[in-house]
Amino acid sequence: MSGTESGELLAAVRAFLKSEVLGELDGFKAYQLRVATNALGIVERELALGDAVVALDSEMAAILQIDNGAESLPRIIAQRLKARSIELDERLLSYLRHRAQLALAIDNPRYSGLQQSLQRWGDLASMAD
Repeated sequence: MSGTESGELLAAVRAFLKSEVLGELDGFKAYQLRVATNALGIVERELALGDAVVALDSEMAAILQIDNGAESLPRIIAQRLKARSIELDERLLSYLRHRAQLALAIDNPRYSGLQQSLQRWGDLASMAD
């Protein structure tokens, strides 16, 4: 490749589709293009934030001594909380908040839930000790 980052390529394609193609379409085709550009945005944000999610999950898996393999750590934690085999302490709560913020930032950073969580708890860049 030419050295251009994948995220930059996705952003350029999204910008082109929105500025040059969307105006040429109407009705269902315009709707489909908006859905496609939103999907490209999710992929772009996942590329940018995915490593942070993996690092956060790895850190919490190590703390909880969980080998999650292919299963998602939040799902394992939810199952264990439901079974009452782990306790919801401040560190786990901080992880869950931060994990939710990252998921919302990837899905759609304009979600009001993300903005509300940032106002209430701030950017949880690191888990509470």
